[in-house]
Amino acid sequence: MADPDIRRHYQFWAFSYSTGNPIAYSALLLRDDLRYAQQRYGFKQVILIGHSMGGILSRMQVTNSARAIWNEVLGPKADKLYTEIPDDSLVKRALIFDANPTVKRVIFVSTPHRGSTLATSGIGALGMRLIRLPFKVASAIPNSVAAALAPNNDLRKFRVPTSISGLSPSNPLFKALDKLPIEAPHNSIIGDRGRGDTPNSSDGVVPYWSSHLDSAQSELIVPTDHGAMKSPKAVAEIRRILLLQIGSRVRYRPVIRNHPASSTRPKLTGTTSRSR
Repeated sequence: MADPDIRRHYQFWAFSYSTGNPIAYSALLLRDDLRYAQQRYGFKQVILIGHSMGGILSRMQVTNSARAIWNEVLGPKADKLYTEIPDDSLVKRALIFDANPTVKRVIFVSTPHRGSTLATSGIGALGMRLIRLPFKVASAIPNSVAAALAPNNDLRKFRVPTSISGLSPSNPLFKALDKLPIEAPHNSIIGDRGRGDTPNSSDGVVPYWSSHLDSAQSELIVPTDHGAMKSPKAVAEIRRILLLQIGSRVRYRPVIRNHPASSTRPKLTGTTSRSR
């Protein structure tokens, strides 16, 4: 905010979401809140800056899913369920969506595009036991979908996926997203804990093989852990990208940074100071 060019052209907003919610559901909430904000305030261009899981949510704003995610998640029963489930159901809206054309760029910071094995570790198992999903989410999944997702189609064994279990590299969501193009220019910032061992590096949570994108216009490796956004090098890189984006004259571009909050309903909150 101290940079006069950035202050003149950008306003920083934040999107907060419950950490435990399923990834596709949080992405749906962001999609809905963006639509509301665009209709309410009329802005035409957005840059998303997403850290960690927030990067996945951001990626899902610039992806045309068609039925790719639906088919990958629901497998052999995808066609049958597609005809049975109403178009306005939460499940369909979370898994089938279009890219938002007002998002002109995404900056990914420590983003697990292909998941993280931490989700399947002892720490991940502990986290899953501590999460309690809201009733709205747990009750919105039809029994037919739950049975398709349950082991051996046994509805009694179905568990609603949380954000932690959803970060497993075996999550069909990641497999589908990895095959779909990102419909906006994008940049990556990735931590290596200062070891200088890329491409075998990790930020301690997300390995390089998960955070790297061949399609990124730039990729910066910073000597940090998973909190790469705190690095002065990362801050300078985000500033560089934002200044590069305003090569042509613009009237207003909100920048939305995605980060998890403990339990509050996701909201877009405008700020004029003390924003990163």
